[in-house]
Amino acid sequence: MADRKTVTRQTLIGEKGIELISRRCLQMGYLFHPRRVDHGIDGHIDLVEAGTGAVLNLTLLVQSKAQDRPFQGETADAFRYLCDQRDLDMWLSGNAPVILVFSHPEQEEAWWVEVKAAFPDAAARAKRTILIDKKTQRFDQDAAATLMALALPKDAGLYLRPPSITETLTTNLLLVAEMPASVFVATSRFGGNYRAAGEALSERGMRASGWMLRDGMVYSFDSLREEPGSILCEGDVEEHATAEWAESDDRDTRYRFQDLLTRTVQSSYPELRWHNERRHVHFRATTDLSPRKVTRRPGGRGRTVFGAHPDKREPGKVGYYHHAALQMRFRRLDGAWFCELEPDYCFTSDGMTEHRNADKLLAGIKRLERHAAVSGWTSMWAAYLRGPGDLFTAAKPVEFAGLLTVQVERGIDDKRWGPAPAADGDELQERALREKDAVTAELASVGIDTEDLMLLLDDSDEDPSVEPHADHRLGALDPGRKACHER
Repeated sequence: MADRKTVTRQTLIGEKGIELISRRCLQMGYLFHPRRVDHGIDGHIDLVEAGTGAVLNLTLLVQSKAQDRPFQGETADAFRYLCDQRDLDMWLSGNAPVILVFSHPEQEEAWWVEVKAAFPDAAARAKRTILIDKKTQRFDQDAAATLMALALPKDAGLYLRPPSITETLTTNLLLVAEMPASVFVATSRFGGNYRAAGEALSERGMRASGWMLRDGMVYSFDSLREEPGSILCEGDVEEHATAEWAESDDRDTRYRFQDLLTRTVQSSYPELRWHNERRHVHFRATTDLSPRKVTRRPGGRGRTVFGAHPDKREPGKVGYYHHAALQMRFRRLDGAWFCELEPDYCFTSDGMTEHRNADKLLAGIKRLERHAAVSGWTSMWAAYLRGPGDLFTAAKPVEFAGLLTVQVERGIDDKRWGPAPAADGDELQERALREKDAVTAELASVGIDTEDLMLLLDDSDEDPSVEPHADHRLGALDPGRKACHER
């Protein structure tokens, strides 16, 4: 039998490499056109606008490098490729971007690199070697935005609208799921004097939660017909359906209801303490000043909501204590009530008395915190206020569901955002560094370490806490320090 022409294994591997490129381009929404004659370019990609399908007349040239054996020095993370000098000269001489696609078709794996980016200068071109990071340079659907940016001329005034996607936005509004059925109203025995009313309860060894004084009246979700509520009032007690207040359009009634909800929630969590001047609640110090943690998820190590920070000037002593704090405000939206959560911070010298540099500490952390920190603390507070939700925990007067989420029909695909212009990016980075340096210098002037303060901004449940030193109890307090007044 006469010898016959055969198809080599490498030919099949090459065709499979081309076929893999075509499939990956279709997944991106682009079109790959192979060339019948290969002189160092195997085909080109026509880029298409996402959503509309408009052909943009933007092209990338492609050279496929498919193998069934490992590339030079290939590991689980990277490999090298040595370019032929003639190929390299040709790829760099044209006016269209050229990408190389390396693949193992049998394993459905592919990576890519843009030739001009791989050889930015004469020294790199002399080495003729390309380094491929297998984790960051995968040729798959996630590469679509980068390929688009690569093909777009820098001076083109072309606007490509983002693809039509939906996004779920999580707000800082915590839904009120349950509230008491009745509001009790009576004439106040103490007028508007909260201190006198509190002392009267203390004298009887009692504590009432969720009450307020206004216009000579006392309001409460708890009954005022028996103790401890009856201690606060005189005369007849009226009982109103909570719905009358919750659904009222009268502004004064709505404000009274908001205030009653706020006071009721604040007094329902014994670990929380009201700061009258800061207008927030914060976690109380533990009895031994050891760290207090709250976790957002079962099994998590938790975030440190109260903890000590060392004094940088006097090693072995505590510089200040931080308390996670929260400003809350109730709002009615579309007939439902929500608690608006605004995370805050409190700083004390001994777990009770406000630190003499509290204003500087607060200003510093507010200038350093970013969205991730605010989001993390908001999630923590939402989880804490909702409680464990088990059969062993007593129900609170006001119960919460989850944070309100909003589904929007128009969103932004972050992968399609290109990098900021170099000048703008440098300016933003320099501005951020200048701001951090200014905060660092201001805090350092009073012996506070900025990096230590920034531990509070960690968004994970694994944030490290600063364990208090054995000698963590401070001596006599500076009489000039401001006290945290408790409601």
